[in-house]
Amino acid sequence: MNGFKDFTSNSLKTVKSTSVEKWIAYGMFALLFFIPMFSSIYNQLVFGKYIVYMIFALALDILWGYCGLMNLGFALFFGLGGYVFGISLASQNGLPAFMEMAGLTKLPLLFTPLKSIPLAFVLGLLVPSIVAFLLGLFIFYSKIKGVFYNLITLALVALFELLLASKQMYTGGSSGINGIDYGLDKITFFGKAINITGWYYIGFAALILVYVLCRLLVKARFGSVIKSVRDNEARVQFLGYNPAVFKIAIFTIAAFFAGFSGMLYLPMTSFMSIEAAGVSFSTTILVWLAVGGRGNLTGAMAGALLVSFLQTKLSESFGNMWQLVLGVVLIVIVYFLPKGIIGTLQDIQYNKRISKVMAQKTEQPEQKA
Repeated sequence: MNGFKDFTSNSLKTVKSTSVEKWIAYGMFALLFFIPMFSSIYNQLVFGKYIVYMIFALALDILWGYCGLMNLGFALFFGLGGYVFGISLASQNGLPAFMEMAGLTKLPLLFTPLKSIPLAFVLGLLVPSIVAFLLGLFIFYSKIKGVFYNLITLALVALFELLLASKQMYTGGSSGINGIDYGLDKITFFGKAINITGWYYIGFAALILVYVLCRLLVKARFGSVIKSVRDNEARVQFLGYNPAVFKIAIFTIAAFFAGFSGMLYLPMTSFMSIEAAGVSFSTTILVWLAVGGRGNLTGAMAGALLVSFLQTKLSESFGNMWQLVLGVVLIVIVYFLPKGIIGTLQDIQYNKRISKVMAQKTEQPEQKA
């Protein structure tokens, strides 16, 4: 009986000590899990896209929030993953339509390996990672920091956007890549094509997986080091660590997850557009983290979900004025909640716990007296 009481007491203490950001994360996961059970196919596609954005936000948060490396061109890696896998899916029924319209008669030699969907999936992960690794070698061993680092990342995504627009016969140009449905139909589960609900739950499972991996990463010794690099790089170097190595590593890992989210974007939209790999999308991600709270995995997910949801609803209600209304809402949130929504809630919870501990300590001397 005493053992049961001790178990119950310990369980209650665990629940009480659980941080608010974890409760919010669990709440979001529960909501997303049940959405297909009471919503239309259209809403499943919309929320499936939100799930992809949440994974993408997690990728940027481990880079910017935990290592302090803001990236103004992070959509570059999302776009690389999406375009590699998108061209593969569009090529499954022969030459993609945008290549035929450009006058090509056969698939370019560079794209031949993409005829294999499994190989294209692997390349969709490797290409963004390799690009990030090489870029990291150049930037961090050259000790490029601050505004110059930001300008390089911004310039790279702008150049990538320009490349996609100018090489229309290989990338679809400003029209993007269509015909992705042909490839998606060939991805089967026990011999049957995966439907919209199936893809939704694949995206949901991927979100859980990436969230767990990111949490393990930031809680491990590696995570402690990258947070130390963010807070005091000189001291980390004094202790015998090479900050450049850790920056390159987290930069590569973040790009890996970003490329993964870019590939998951395709089943939700059946389309890959130049806007999803350009400057505008890169700045949008920064807004997600500012609203939800960076350096906080739940904040990254909540910001992506909330801002994307508001964008959808406001565009339906206010027409062409939705961007102005959304801008005002975001300014109000960022102004009054500088640590983001989740960061502010964490501060409130922390202050309450400190007040409770202080109250208990002041009561104990009085009881002794």
